[in-house]
Amino acid sequence: MEELNIIFSHESDIDGLGSIILGKLAFSKVEYVLVPNVETLELTFRNYLESNQLDKYAHIYITDLALYNPSLTMVAESSIRKKVQIFDHHKRAIEDGMNQYNFTKIVENDEIGKRCGTDLFYQYLVENNFIQTNKAIEEFVELTRLEDTWEWKNSSILGEKAHDLAILLNAIGKESYISKIYEKLVGHFESFEFDEDEIVLIKNKKDEYVQTLKSIISTSEYFLDEKGNKYGAVFADYEYRNELAEYMRQNNNPEAIQYYIIVAMNKGEFGQKSYRSIEEGFDVNEIAMMHGGGGHLGAASVNITEEQKMKALTLTKREALQYLADSNYSI
Repeated sequence: MEELNIIFSHESDIDGLGSIILGKLAFSKVEYVLVPNVETLELTFRNYLESNQLDKYAHIYITDLALYNPSLTMVAESSIRKKVQIFDHHKRAIEDGMNQYNFTKIVENDEIGKRCGTDLFYQYLVENNFIQTNKAIEEFVELTRLEDTWEWKNSSILGEKAHDLAILLNAIGKESYISKIYEKLVGHFESFEFDEDEIVLIKNKKDEYVQTLKSIISTSEYFLDEKGNKYGAVFADYEYRNELAEYMRQNNNPEAIQYYIIVAMNKGEFGQKSYRSIEEGFDVNEIAMMHGGGGHLGAASVNITEEQKMKALTLTKREALQYLADSNYSI
C-alpha cells in the first residue's frame, strides 16, 4: 500500500505553492493544506494534531512557514516527531527561536545564498531520493527562489522570467497555478518555459497593472511612524502588494518614504497589512514585529483583527489607514 503524505504550506505566493508542486512530483499520494499565515497554521495544525488526524501520514511537511508554540513543543514531545519536517526562511521565525529542533530547518541565508521554502524543501527531496531532478525542475525552483527573495530584480532575463511566474499566479489563481505548473514539469526535462496561452495571460495582466497601479497609488496617504520614519499606506487588493511597491521604486519614490503598507481587507479572515521596503535596506521586519507580525527585511506582514476591521469602517480613509498602521495583532 502506497504511503500517504501531507504538506502544510503558505497560500500567498509562488514559494508556498512551489513546495506543493514538488510534493506532487515526489510522492504518488500527497494531500496539502494551504494557510495564509503562521497564526492560522498554528491553529490548523494543532487541530490535526489533537484529533490524531496526523497519525495516518508517513511524512508531514510544513513549508514556507514555521510552526509556533504550543504546537511546536507538542510535536517535539509526541510520537509523530520523526515524521515531521519544517522548511522555512523567515527572519521572524529565526528571531522567535523556532529553529530549535532537528526537524526544523529555518534558513534565511547560508553559503548557497538567500533561501526560500521551495528550494529548502527541494534540497531535502533530492538528498533523500524522493524526487528525480532534471533541468526543468531545477529552473522552476531557481525562478521561485529569485522571485521570493527579491533577487529577481538583479538577475536580468532569468529575473524577469521569475517575476512573470508570480504574475501568472495572480492571473490564474492558486489551484490553477499548482495544476498548470505540475503538468508543465511532468515529462519535460530540459527547460522550464511558458506556453503561448500563458505568455498572453502574463502580458494581459501586466497591461492591467499599468493603469490599476496608477489609480491605487493616487489614493495613498503618508504618515510618520513612532520612530519618525515616513511611510505610505493604501487600501488595495492583496495581489497588488508587490507590484505597488515596485511601481513606487521605479518611479523614484517621489514622496521619499522608507516603506509602504498595503492594507488588503480581502486577505485572510479580517484583512492583512503587507509591509514593503521602498528605501534600499530599510528593515520592515523590525516594524512589523513591533505590531505583532514579521517576515523579511524587505517584506513583512501583520494580520488585522475583527475588532480593528470594524473600527476602521467607522473612520475616514486617512484615519482608518493610520489607525490600522498603528494597531497591533495578537491571537
